Amino acid sequence: MEIHERIMEELSRKPMSVSELAKRLKLRREFLTGYLEAMRQQGLLERVVVGRAHVYLPKHVVSGVGVVNEEEEE
Repeated sequence: MEIHERIMEELSRKPMSVSELAKRLKLRREFLTGYLEAMRQQGLLERVVVGRAHVYLPKHVVSGVGVVNEEEEE
């Protein structure tokens, strides 16, 4: 299974921070950050801010209560 598929599978189960996802996939956080950003720019993922963490979720998942869309903050 390719990285892209593994990421989508994990995030479909539960939105996660970069750190949490990196631990689950056994990938370096720095590598995963760039990969997630590229997927976000392709319209596959949404990035939201929860406290100090950036949490990623598949684009089709609706943001929950207390989650602020990063683009709305700017």
